[in-house]
Amino acid sequence: MLVFFIHGVATRDVKYSNSLIDGIKKEFSQAEQTLPYFYTSFWGHVLNDFNKIWNSIDIDLNSLEKRAPGVNAKNSFRYRQFREGLISEFAGDMFTYMNENQGREVRRLIADQLHKFMEKHPEEEELHIIAHSLGTVILWDILFSEKFEEDDPARLIRSLISKGENKSKPGKASLSSITTMGSPILFFNTMLGINAQDIERKIQAYTPRKINWLNVVHASDIIAYPLGASLNLGDDSQLVFRDQFIDKDANLLETAARKIGQQEVALITSTVDAHSSYWKLPEVAQSISNQVISIIKFSDRVITLLKKVPGMARPGVKLHSKEDVIESFDFRDGSGRLRLIKNFANVHHVYVYSPQFRCIFSGFVTWVHTEALLEEVEYIKWEFGQNSTRKT
Repeated sequence: MLVFFIHGVATRDVKYSNSLIDGIKKEFSQAEQTLPYFYTSFWGHVLNDFNKIWNSIDIDLNSLEKRAPGVNAKNSFRYRQFREGLISEFAGDMFTYMNENQGREVRRLIADQLHKFMEKHPEEEELHIIAHSLGTVILWDILFSEKFEEDDPARLIRSLISKGENKSKPGKASLSSITTMGSPILFFNTMLGINAQDIERKIQAYTPRKINWLNVVHASDIIAYPLGASLNLGDDSQLVFRDQFIDKDANLLETAARKIGQQEVALITSTVDAHSSYWKLPEVAQSISNQVISIIKFSDRVITLLKKVPGMARPGVKLHSKEDVIESFDFRDGSGRLRLIKNFANVHHVYVYSPQFRCIFSGFVTWVHTEALLEEVEYIKWEFGQNSTRKT
């Protein structure tokens, strides 16, 4: 399983995703699931240096005070911190991406990094993309826009994450889920003009399975908006979409300002913190992990559980006698089946098979651990099984 991050505005630190990665690892460990591989993509150095812009603004403000000594530049140009913060950085980075050459360079960097990531793990079959802020617009553009020429890096990214065979595809992975955080896609799509038909057509090319899409919106993030109704997806859509709202204050200043009815103060003091909070919020890590874990094949989850049974050992030979089968059932998601066998010495062996009846796990326990194995198989049958048959 591969998890690939795409950052948003004003990101100049390659460690931006560390807190969220730690949160996801914690959730996976608690669920006793094998940890994914993570890759933090980075393209922030492509964008303009806005210090130059604000240096020019400072020169203009200083000039104003020199021309009119009685004028206070701070009163003539209010809310400097707010202007210089998220709004300036978001607008500047967005317009920079929309520049043809710089936008292409951003997509090239993302394509190169994704290719290297998949090349390093060619055995993995699932790719989960998590994007934030401007990164969600870039991802939306890459996945669904019709504007790109054949040699644009967006085309390479699409070939990398698609289900079809492609010589440039370094591994098996195809797009499995999308998470967007702090996303302004709703407004920028008025310019990009991507509709539900475009989305459905592209999604079907990326994977034969349904794709989960989680869109996280912090209550105080004025950049982030829900997407559900605007996507206009049908009941039979291959895209399973959900908006999640984080209803909490971004910081103590916002809490205090809201309590005394100072909404404008609350907005100014909370916007930057709210927009960057997704990387550190435990509920975001939990929601992403639940989305990813929910599409892990049952057969893989069962194997993880069986490996933890006390005394589990791996046999050198496999038994095939149908007469010795005491439990056999398929998994509900169609990812395979389990068989429990008792041999002539009353030693219990357990096997997990793929849908093609290839054995992907085999193990046995000695008599002292038989009860633990039987209890685990009963749990697996209840949690993952269907159409079970028992022989006594």
